[in-house]
Amino acid sequence: MSKVIWLPEALTDLVRLFDFLKLKNETTAFQAAQAIREAGFSLANVPYKGTAFGDGSGRRKLVVPFGKYGYVIHYFLEDDTVLILRVYHGRENRPH
Repeated sequence: MSKVIWLPEALTDLVRLFDFLKLKNETTAFQAAQAIREAGFSLANVPYKGTAFGDGSGRRKLVVPFGKYGYVIHYFLEDDTVLILRVYHGRENRPH
């Protein structure tokens, strides 16, 4: 089993996404945050679950189904550790 570490930027993303959704529906915001959190920690058991970026960086992305567009977790594997780098909304502009 791998260790999962959420980098500060990923935790900031999670709070930002929660706060945005909370303005519309607090219950849904909690459900989305929980889905993202569970998906991130699921990488402990299946670290290669996400798709490789294919740019040689070693980064991977995991799509978290939720609502119409879902969320995307960017992460990196380092030995037996999953480093969660960033979290984005499915429609959000983000670096590749």
